[in-house]
Amino acid sequence: YRPYTVTNIKIKRTKYSTSLDPRGYIPVYEFTINDQPIMWDRENGYVHFTGIWKALGNNKADIARLVDTHPDLASTIKKVRGGFLKIQGTWMPYEKAYELCRRTCYAVREELVPLFG
Repeated sequence: YRPYTVTNIKIKRTKYSTSLDPRGYIPVYEFTINDQPIMWDRENGYVHFTGIWKALGNNKADIARLVDTHPDLASTIKKVRGGFLKIQGTWMPYEKAYELCRRTCYAVREELVPLFG
């Protein structure tokens, strides 16, 4: 789940401590789109979809409705509540995030190249 190289986007590697993950932290690659952090777990590929959704100008509450319309997502997503604000929200497997972004993220498709290629 390494980032794709893009010359004009700075991607950083970092860790966010959390008691909500058995590892005690979430190791991520991170960059910004429209002042929103775009993150994905370096070890398991889970994508912080809340950041992508907010980068589109959408309300994070709408993610619940989006998940309701895609029942196949419900069993695979992780919701992080509490702790460090930046990592709160909906996390989903890389493949599911890619599939959903192909359908909903046309406006930021070029900015998502470091994540999806």
